[in-house]
Amino acid sequence: DLTGKRILLTGASSGIGEAAAEKLARRGARVVVVARRGDLLDDLVTRITAAGGDARAHACDLADLDAVDSLVDTVEKDLGGIDILVNNAGRSIRRPLEESLDRWHDVERTMTLNYYGPLRLIRGLAPGMLARKDGHIINVSTWGVKTESPPLFGVYNASKAALSAVSRNIETEWADRGVRSTTLYYPLVKTPMIAPTRAYDGLPGLSAEEA
Repeated sequence: DLTGKRILLTGASSGIGEAAAEKLARRGARVVVVARRGDLLDDLVTRITAAGGDARAHACDLADLDAVDSLVDTVEKDLGGIDILVNNAGRSIRRPLEESLDRWHDVERTMTLNYYGPLRLIRGLAPGMLARKDGHIINVSTWGVKTESPPLFGVYNASKAALSAVSRNIETEWADRGVRSTTLYYPLVKTPMIAPTRAYDGLPGLSAEEA
């Protein structure tokens, strides 16, 4: 039962996050939607509240770790904590490893957005969950970390592998203290994030609603 549950969902301005926010709100959750695009978040909140749901928006770039800390402080003050954290936001890079390493700023931003940002949210919100002996952390990963190193995704898969490892540790270390974790290893999902990559055209994939 999600009625009254405080759920913070990142990457909520489009794709999987947007679809999930609307579904969770319909099930009675109090949804906190987070992404960089505040205008898109405001549109989402308007739709959710018009349908009778409970939602609030917080624009935040998860690659800015100070901004992530401020987000945690605001949410803790306004809501008294979060029951379920969904680390959905992500950045994908499809590029040969040699080219990726030559574009170091892309490597750093991918690691920060896909790993450090989610970890910072966990660091900020988990203490409250542990104190209440109740919480759930859901981390969105990719099927690529469970395969034999598919080419062109070395940096992206490395960032998601790091998050997946922490996600599994949460389950082994905190489950007996009431905080559980789930890792979602998604296949290809047709979202705005992959739209610019023509190589995906025509390939089978899930819709955001299916994911």
